Amino acid sequence: MLLSLAVADPVRLKVPFETPEALIAEVSRSVGRGGVRIESKRSLPVGTRFVFELYARGLPQSVEVFGTVLSAAETHPGTYLLQIRYDPPMVRDGLEVMLAKILASSATTGGRKTARIPLQVRAVESRGGSPVYRVRDISEGGLGLDVEGNAIPPYVTPGIAFLFRMKLRTGQLEISGIVNWVAQHVTSDMPAIGVIFHAMTPDQKAQLDGLLTLSALTAPPWIARVTFGEDQSNPIIKKRRS
Repeated sequence: MLLSLAVADPVRLKVPFETPEALIAEVSRSVGRGGVRIESKRSLPVGTRFVFELYARGLPQSVEVFGTVLSAAETHPGTYLLQIRYDPPMVRDGLEVMLAKILASSATTGGRKTARIPLQVRAVESRGGSPVYRVRDISEGGLGLDVEGNAIPPYVTPGIAFLFRMKLRTGQLEISGIVNWVAQHVTSDMPAIGVIFHAMTPDQKAQLDGLLTLSALTAPPWIARVTFGEDQSNPIIKKRRS
């Protein structure tokens, strides 16, 4: 995307999305990475502030995401590559509207016991040679993982134990479960994994709610850690089994 920008502070850009789900997915994916690169017809001074107004069609409320220009490099005559650092959305009005719409849509369509939030977070496994994963969506019942690679690791099979960990402002979230299904080819053209969570304590539910509402997220970048199987080198699993 090539942007024509005026040198102003802050620079405001309106970005439309078809659905609230697509908007939340993009907010979590982009902000979670900590920044974005965009092409511009102008070079902007380092420190220039951006306001990205993200809105879903049919909803009056937008989500504002703030950013700051970290660098600007001319890639071709008259074309500049801007590196922009994102800040987490601080004004929650727009987020609350989007999340309420997702919850209402889930209640009317049925088929799931709990609403799935399209949270997009990078996830890694400590096992050597494992691929990078991306949380695709998450709910009180479980989560979906995309595999950023050509295949699902052979040790990841239905029924295998699973552990999800993520640092939040409220502390370390740890939820165990099992792999429910694996699929080498899905609509996103990436292998995918479906996980069912075990029963949670009230504290775990409260922490997970902070993640589902995006209210307990730390400063980006955001990263989760996953473990598959009874890995005895993992101190958390050892503690749970003792």
